[in-house]
Amino acid sequence: MTLGDWIMHMGQQQNLLLWIFGGVPALSLLGFLLPKTVRYQKSTLWVYSIMVHSICIPGTFALALLAYSLFFTRENLLDVNAMVYFLPPLSMALTLFLLRQQINFALVPGFGRLLGLMGLMGLIFLGLLLLNKLFVGIFFGGSIVQLIAIGFGVYLLVRWLWAKLVGKK
Repeated sequence: MTLGDWIMHMGQQQNLLLWIFGGVPALSLLGFLLPKTVRYQKSTLWVYSIMVHSICIPGTFALALLAYSLFFTRENLLDVNAMVYFLPPLSMALTLFLLRQQINFALVPGFGRLLGLMGLMGLIFLGLLLLNKLFVGIFFGGSIVQLIAIGFGVYLLVRWLWAKLVGKK
């Protein structure tokens, strides 16, 4: 089964997609009924964490799929399945908007790492898009030692950015 086959299969499961991507925002609306003291209890924060992760991971995947289809394969977005391409990101945005009004995301377990993952995926996509759209001629007039030093510098920069994104010190 290829990734394309899986996307087509998910597009055929429209009831499941509606239950998942409509259910999580509906559950987040129930949080407004909870008193503030209950919202910040550890067990409730873990429920919020499960909701955030269950909606952000497929939402981020769908955003990457949408951007890939738009910029790399130049697929006509009028011909794609809206339940697979547009519903997960919209549901993710709505859920995060509703949860942001209820709680502080810094207290949600794992949210910093999830935010780092989403940011890193965005940076990688922008880098790949830049490489795809621009002509990059490879010419290096220096020695091999200079090339290795530049490569090591780029590696250190990526490591530093990764640490910033995931919150490690």
